[in-house]
Amino acid sequence: MGYPDPDVLWRLDMFYTAVGLRIEERSGLMTSPMMEMKPMGASDDCFTASSWSLCRDIHRFGFETFRKLPEVGTKLVDDAPAAIEAYRDVARA
Repeated sequence: MGYPDPDVLWRLDMFYTAVGLRIEERSGLMTSPMMEMKPMGASDDCFTASSWSLCRDIHRFGFETFRKLPEVGTKLVDDAPAAIEAYRDVARA
C-alpha cells in the first residue's frame, strides 16, 4: 500500500483546516488539528494496528462530486456545536 500520496494529504489538510476555521468563526473558540500526517517519517506510526483503518482510508480521501465537498464540510460544521457542548470542559480550556 505504501505511504499516502502527498497531494491527498494536502487535500485532507486543506479540507479540515477550512472546516476548523468555519467552526472558529461560528463558535468563537479556537480550533487546531489533532494530528498532522506526513508522507514519510512521522506517518510511520500511522501503520500500526491501532489506527490502520484511518490510514488505509486516507488513500481514498475525496468526494464523488464537487457538490458533495461542501455538503460534507457543512455537516461537520453544523455538528460541531453538539460536540462542543458534549465536551464543554475540554472545548473551553
